Amino acid sequence: IAGKGIANPIGMILSCAMLLRHSLDLEAEAAAIEKAVDETITAGARTADLGGKLTTRQMADDIIGRL
Repeated sequence: IAGKGIANPIGMILSCAMLLRHSLDLEAEAAAIEKAVDETITAGARTADLGGKLTTRQMADDIIGRL
């Protein structure tokens, strides 16, 4: 799937939140990322694996835009 824009970036993004929380003790920053992911999903944004039409970049940009 490399280079095709079909990967769901949520797992990677939430892994970054875990790193911030557990390795760097940055709770507020981790919570902000998790909130942005939750808001994005609640708004209906989906990649193909979840029945949507967004590309990897579009999904990531949507999440980043909510931070």
